[in-house]
Amino acid sequence: MLALGFAAACYREQAPTVRNTADQALVLGAPLVCGPDDRRYPAVDGSPDSRMRSHGSGPLTARHRTWLGPAVPEYVPERIGTLGLFLLDEVEGGHLAFYREPYNLGSCGLGNGTNCTYEARLYGRRGEQRWALQLGEVMSRPDQLEVQDLRLAGGVLYFNEACQSYSSGANGKCSSLVAVDPKVSRVLWRTPPLVSNGRFLVRGCYIVAGYGFTGEPDAVSVIDRGSGKVLQTIPVSSAPEQYTLREDDGLDVRLYSNTTRQYRMRGFDGGPASLESLDPDEEMYGGTTYGGAQYGGGHGRP
Repeated sequence: MLALGFAAACYREQAPTVRNTADQALVLGAPLVCGPDDRRYPAVDGSPDSRMRSHGSGPLTARHRTWLGPAVPEYVPERIGTLGLFLLDEVEGGHLAFYREPYNLGSCGLGNGTNCTYEARLYGRRGEQRWALQLGEVMSRPDQLEVQDLRLAGGVLYFNEACQSYSSGANGKCSSLVAVDPKVSRVLWRTPPLVSNGRFLVRGCYIVAGYGFTGEPDAVSVIDRGSGKVLQTIPVSSAPEQYTLREDDGLDVRLYSNTTRQYRMRGFDGGPASLESLDPDEEMYGGTTYGGAQYGGGHGRP
């Protein structure tokens, strides 16, 4: 269980210019606030065995799913038109509500590749709506993408535009991690493709994310929250699915194969950040040989 104790926030100036995958220059003038993260505001996972973080259970085609998340304040609507409440996170200053439209109801059909409609809203603790953002406005393409996790930290909305299935269906252009200023619908940065599907972790000035799918390379990556730069990529035997912070700056990463990799988180409060493996002989056990690609590894799910 994560402790709610919190070390002092770290502040770093963002790089003056970052380019997204469309090579559009983005000027980032505000300082990055690294304090609000998953140690201070743990990301509750109501459906840990599904391929995405959710506060409900039931098929993604269902109009009404069973709510497994925290109590919903009366000022947070459980439906917006055809969209249903999918996640409700406690964040700095209020609640982040994330809505998704079910398959085969309106904007998307199961298996046809069209992106579903997604909307994120921030509600203050007095119930006032501070902003609302339709994620389709900032996603890189109208098809083959699915939001499988998102987080609000330091005023920035982070989400992954994950591949709906095999990355080949999107010509490899999917599963980027995206940072957005939600108040003005502006993309701050977008990582290269095949960096994040499933869940991710926000810790200090950095994000830990993973990518994996059947027959494709599986890896855990460290991303700079200020620039979106991928600082480290560690191959693993199957898709990373769950991230558990430990009190000693340790990190457990549970894989799709139901094995767990253990790491020490170095420099996450000030940088430079990296993950140091605590597993003996990682390359042989859970890497690319034993438990890896030669023995049924390299398998995951979107």
